[in-house]
Amino acid sequence: MAYNNGPMYLAVARRLKKNAGAVAGLLGLTFALGCGEGSDPPVTQPGAAGMVGLTSGAQGGTSSASTGGGASSTSGGTPGLTVGSDFELRAEFSGPCSKSSTIDINLGNSAESFVEAAYCQVNGSMPSADVVSMWANQLRTVSYVRRIDVVQQFCNDANRPCPFTFSDPWPTQADLTTPCMRSGTRDMGAVLMFFNDCPGGTNCTTNWANTHAEGMFTVSPLLAFAPATSGIYAPENAGFWRRELLDAAYAGMQFFLLNTYGPDLSTPVDSLAQLTKALDDTGGVMKIGLFDDTSTWGKAGGVFATAPNLSDANAAAQTIYNAKWKPFFTRVPQKYWYLFNGRPLIYFYNAGTLQPPQTSAGAIAALSGLFKADFGVAPFIVVDDGYYDSTMNTVADARFKWDTFQCGATTPNGSCVPGKQMSESNLNGVKLDHYMVKWDPLGRDHPGQIATAADGLYKDETLLKQRLIDSASAQIAVIATWNDMGEGTGVTRNYDYYAGGNWLEPDAFLKDIRSTQCSN
Repeated sequence: MAYNNGPMYLAVARRLKKNAGAVAGLLGLTFALGCGEGSDPPVTQPGAAGMVGLTSGAQGGTSSASTGGGASSTSGGTPGLTVGSDFELRAEFSGPCSKSSTIDINLGNSAESFVEAAYCQVNGSMPSADVVSMWANQLRTVSYVRRIDVVQQFCNDANRPCPFTFSDPWPTQADLTTPCMRSGTRDMGAVLMFFNDCPGGTNCTTNWANTHAEGMFTVSPLLAFAPATSGIYAPENAGFWRRELLDAAYAGMQFFLLNTYGPDLSTPVDSLAQLTKALDDTGGVMKIGLFDDTSTWGKAGGVFATAPNLSDANAAAQTIYNAKWKPFFTRVPQKYWYLFNGRPLIYFYNAGTLQPPQTSAGAIAALSGLFKADFGVAPFIVVDDGYYDSTMNTVADARFKWDTFQCGATTPNGSCVPGKQMSESNLNGVKLDHYMVKWDPLGRDHPGQIATAADGLYKDETLLKQRLIDSASAQIAVIATWNDMGEGTGVTRNYDYYAGGNWLEPDAFLKDIRSTQCSN
């Protein structure tokens, strides 16, 4: 996702460097495997256990990063996953109780069974009834306690390093292609990340996140794109885009805002070309807008090495437009643009890289003019509250605050709604609501840290359900985000959502959205 202070620009740079050296071999391997365009297999990653993703069920993607107490993480996933008509949970863990060199955090479905499986793997013996009861109760009643926290505590108590893995509890998953019969007029969208450098790279290691998607560590049939019968969770694979498009359409959503840094528009394998293949394949079931993530300005190479000065409005706009806006909208076919009142949607995010924010309105106005000159229509520009130019509301079409967990105060803070963790804009008679509904960045920011109440974790559906109610009257509602696992804000299909002592089905959040967006 977008990071105010995160190292995402480094991840983008690493990906460019890695792909530039590997693309020839990658494409050659694609043809050797008989895969068509858009189903490129992954390349070997630093720290990965060799090439992975060649056959369904292959294991790999080892991460050497510490997860606490000298622990590390290895890949999970489900060998031989079946795409069926529903989600089927695997059988309950029933032993044997034995010590393991690598701890599978996803063994055991019920809270009690999980505690027994985790303790057995760490210690090689069964836990006492009191230990089982105490931790099972914690998992059911304490909102921030996660399965990984229980395992971390067992490992700490045993004074042993614990490499982790996350197997997939769902050997059968549904395709989710039932069309949505839309109810209401609210357009629902989400910010979608496409920096997933799977397997083993950015957003694709087990220690990066506490929840994991199919195809992060090995190919999955859910991410197939014909003629390939399986694929990896990476934007170089059209099957990645196809799955996200179909799942979002099933949920009753209308658009994705692609979180775009700029250097990611110049990768050797064109991610937007793979998106277009998936859009063509699905009949354009979702529309596309731009989330302009400004994090890389002044931190990456080429044109991004020097951040534009917003005080020079025309020069700044020309640089931003030529580097990001124009190439993005040139390469995404116009028939797939998301239009609000006939105008393509652009979110303009403040990462603190473009200065000074108090003189930013002129650049926004100039950007709009450049876009209209080339494409014949002015974009609908939604500007981050961090650009606090006193005249911005006369230029922007709507406003938003990115991290709505910082909202909720008794007095307004920009577009924050008093008393609620959501952002609301009402410029020019347009009601746009924006909100986060999940939060768990500990794996990314503090590997190995056991969660506490102070971390403010949100892992179940409570906030999403409330925000869907709160935004019922909005013309546009945006969820931040669709699939950022590193920050724990994603609501996309995910195989290890766990809350209240139970597995949530991989489509739990999708069904919540669908219940408010669709009549069927």
